[in-house]
Amino acid sequence: MDGIYHSPQELFKERRIEMKRIIALLGCALLILGLVAVFAPAKEAPFGLQDIPEIKNKRTLNTIVETGQVWDKIMPYIAEFTEKTGVKVNVERVASPVVYSKENVEFMAGTGYYDVAYVETAWTTEWSPYLYKLEDLAAKWDPSGVDGFRKDIKNHSPSILICGQAYGDQMVLPFYTYHMGMFIRQDVFDDPTEQATFKAKYGYALKPAKTEKELYDQGEFFTRKKGEQLKGKPLKHDLYGLAMMAGAYQINDEISCRIWGKGSDYVTVVRDASGKLKEFSITKKNREALKETLTEYKNELQWASPGSLTANFDFVVFQQGKGRAIILPHQFSNCFAWTAGILKEHVPDGKLGIYPTVGAQPYTGAWSVGVSKASKNPEVAYWLVRYLASFKCHEAVMKEGGQLSTRMDVLRDPAWQSAENRYPFGILCDYLLDIWPKQAKHVPNYWYFNTKAGGKVYEMQMDVFHKPMGKEATVDQAVAEAMAKTLELTSKFDKTTPIRAEK
Repeated sequence: MDGIYHSPQELFKERRIEMKRIIALLGCALLILGLVAVFAPAKEAPFGLQDIPEIKNKRTLNTIVETGQVWDKIMPYIAEFTEKTGVKVNVERVASPVVYSKENVEFMAGTGYYDVAYVETAWTTEWSPYLYKLEDLAAKWDPSGVDGFRKDIKNHSPSILICGQAYGDQMVLPFYTYHMGMFIRQDVFDDPTEQATFKAKYGYALKPAKTEKELYDQGEFFTRKKGEQLKGKPLKHDLYGLAMMAGAYQINDEISCRIWGKGSDYVTVVRDASGKLKEFSITKKNREALKETLTEYKNELQWASPGSLTANFDFVVFQQGKGRAIILPHQFSNCFAWTAGILKEHVPDGKLGIYPTVGAQPYTGAWSVGVSKASKNPEVAYWLVRYLASFKCHEAVMKEGGQLSTRMDVLRDPAWQSAENRYPFGILCDYLLDIWPKQAKHVPNYWYFNTKAGGKVYEMQMDVFHKPMGKEATVDQAVAEAMAKTLELTSKFDKTTPIRAEK
């Protein structure tokens, strides 16, 4: 109060004047907001069917993909593509191990039977002579041009995009990823009794392993017999510290995690001063790193179930999910939610965590799609590739199909961080969004993604790396065989880049 008497009439008059001022100010504010809404650029909608122009060539497309739920859920979206373009799409579905052999025959023969190629990224450079560069197609048929193409694909993981390049050109776009990670029983790692016992025995804190020694120690520590205790309660079955895929199918993905984590590779990529690919070299360091890796892997198998010797991903997922293993040192991230679901059923108080594999360079890649050069309708094939890599389809890949999108805008959806989705999906999204940019600096020099022999060598490694885990070969014999066959296959199938082996 100002200490001066004001009559009710005066007060009412003053307040009426003040209210007029407030209303006037609000009016101005609303006018400004309206002008901003009119003249500010509208939020650009993501690429979708509405961006595909009218297409005259109505020739049917053929493609080949995997069996499984994700493609079950994507088939209606392909039907929408057909409705939009007027082009029928025949989708052949086969088991994953058969994809390479069926497509490779058609590419080598130049039949053009598959218009849209389904590509594991380790095969990209090998198949690059048979695929269009996607930017060339964008320049020819895309109204938004190369710039529009580049703008849209920047939403994908930078490291996964690199996997789909050959000599710097984008050959394929990712469909879903299986970028690896280390799964641990987070509830066990967080248990005070387990933490205290581990520290007393090994002299350091129990935490997700960052070194091979830590992983070995943890494998030993958590391997227990029925009746021994875990988290203060007696076990009803034997428990293994680790679960590993030592069977002759995907052991090489686990070995890649380890050898890359050591800062090495199966073959060293050599570039000239300008950064151009010069040659491949099998160095002494490459051999030593592979020997060390296979030896460590074999030693750690003693902390895993004997079933690991024939295991694929399904076996190790159920080992951890049923409470029979504590750590999956290297597992496909698209199995994380699946494992968490099994664990919830069998160990209600159990909880998983996901972290980088030892060395923080896990096996990376994706199932991807590209356009065959022999296609009779490359224009429509280009648009199908773009559509399968779009936000709409990738959202369906993850929310309906249960696989992992490579699009960062899909993973950043706040819905994943809600109370009901934070575990397991939110922490999984956080892991991928964190590791992708960190690993992107290493991916350009991974040998698989630089050689036209990548697919051949990848298939060979499955069998050779499995041999020393049983009684078929020694580690030294496996290293010698792997390196000799790598040299042979690369010399035969990659005429673009020479390879040599140091003595």
